[in-house]
Amino acid sequence: MLCLLAVPAHAERPWHGSVGAGGMVMYTGYQGDRWRFEAEVDIEPKSRFGALVAWRGFDPEHRGILLGGLVYEAGAARPLLVIDLHADAGADLDQIAPVVGGGIRITLTAWGPFGVALDTGGYLVIDGIDGTRLVLGTSLSAVVRW
Repeated sequence: MLCLLAVPAHAERPWHGSVGAGGMVMYTGYQGDRWRFEAEVDIEPKSRFGALVAWRGFDPEHRGILLGGLVYEAGAARPLLVIDLHADAGADLDQIAPVVGGGIRITLTAWGPFGVALDTGGYLVIDGIDGTRLVLGTSLSAVVRW
């Protein structure tokens, strides 16, 4: 009888997101040094879905890849652990070529809103027949999550 009367619990989801920056290692398609930097901001307004802006694979000699995209919070034990999937599109700023891709980002907070994020992704840089390449990389960033 109690099972029939049970009502599902729906908690109010506040605005949440993160901002972070750190180092990135590029496994393929790096065209130079493998060690670079990245910065990312993501916001999910009262939902599992949200948006992100990321600047990946830049250093003093490379302008990197500028991306915008969609984020889906695949799992969370907020505020300690958040797993986000992201789909991105943007441009390679060195060759001025379009880029599409995506990845997974795992954020672990260690002290209050401060933590680390591990982001692994793949990006297809579409630059003609000879210049098209697949960029695979992983980054470790310091983040602030709210």
